[in-house]
Amino acid sequence: MKLGYGGKWTPYPDYHPYAVTGDFNGDGAKDFAVVVIDRSKSEKNFTLLIFNGPFGSKIVSPAYIESGLDLRGQGMSFGPPRPKPYRIVVGPFESDNTSILVPAGHSYKVQVNEGD
Repeated sequence: MKLGYGGKWTPYPDYHPYAVTGDFNGDGAKDFAVVVIDRSKSEKNFTLLIFNGPFGSKIVSPAYIESGLDLRGQGMSFGPPRPKPYRIVVGPFESDNTSILVPAGHSYKVQVNEGD
């Protein structure tokens, strides 16, 4: 991700596997997703949080929370080169076995992509 790949994948030098931003739900406001790690647990200690913008001075609750995940060796992406409409994709690198988070009202639902 940071270097790009094969001329098709644009380099993203600031890529972080556990944080993405973009307009996830198509409302024109920037949203963000982040994975946090509970270091008190030895297994399945990752939690995915998605926050819908716009953001102001008030406290905002996550629009989506999924805990008990094992995301070692995995990451998130959003945007090109995938086709529109863009979706948050979570899963192992270089794999089609991913979870795609699709807007559903004020939250998101998981669509599983089971490929090779």
